[in-house]
Amino acid sequence: MNNSFGPDLTGILAAATEDIRRTVAAAVVPPVEIRIPAMDHLAAAIAPLQPTLERLDAMMPANWRGSRLNYSEMIALMQEGVPLAWVPPADVIQQLLTTDAPASRAQVIDDCRPTILASCEAALASVTDTRFIAQRALLEECVRMAEHGMFNGAQALAANVWDTLIRGLAFANPEWLKPNGQWQGYPKVLENIPAVEDDDPTIRQFREAAAFLPFPQALKTFWPPDPVPQNFNRHATAHAAATTQYTPVNAVTAVMLAVSVLRDIDDMDYPIKMHA
Repeated sequence: MNNSFGPDLTGILAAATEDIRRTVAAAVVPPVEIRIPAMDHLAAAIAPLQPTLERLDAMMPANWRGSRLNYSEMIALMQEGVPLAWVPPADVIQQLLTTDAPASRAQVIDDCRPTILASCEAALASVTDTRFIAQRALLEECVRMAEHGMFNGAQALAANVWDTLIRGLAFANPEWLKPNGQWQGYPKVLENIPAVEDDDPTIRQFREAAAFLPFPQALKTFWPPDPVPQNFNRHATAHAAATTQYTPVNAVTAVMLAVSVLRDIDDMDYPIKMHA
């Protein structure tokens, strides 16, 4: 990953030791009192780090702040293709984390659809960069369509807005393109997006990668006679338009993904060059 892709959090993270960073990354987002019985001296040593941990919490997507979310489990869920950055609300994330199979997670998304769509609407209202006025309006339309049961249209439009954002990121990063500046395809995107590269990521790695972790699943290609993917998939949405791919759950997932990425680009101020 190009280090210029995200903001430099090094100064803030320098106050915490590697052990503290790993503990926070693997367990709980602050603010939190770290209580270790029979080790009061350690608690006292950690106390000065509380302001740093609070600043780290403030850098997280709004739907994570102040919530006791298991980051390790969230990484696995996002890598499965479920967006969790900025949307949905923390209580829905908690429900998703208690499930044990993709089918039960799909059921949670379906059951919580009104809450999820409301959170998408709120996240879009927080997008402030005027470069994204058109994309924000299109995604607001996706939310309204999904709210009124027009899932097919919501899925197709959300997938296209998401694709527009992906290409905007690519055209702002020359290493994603061919030497002549032309689009090089989705495999190159997957090579360059921020990623969690080990089993014990730092807060910085996790924060920069969060909105991008669902990309590999959503960008998987398939060709006949491969079965059409049942989870949300850009290729299937564009080229296998039928009931296997077009479902209410996939529509909501597509909206979540596009909203998550747009809101994260806006928050993190990633370089982007829109051709729209």
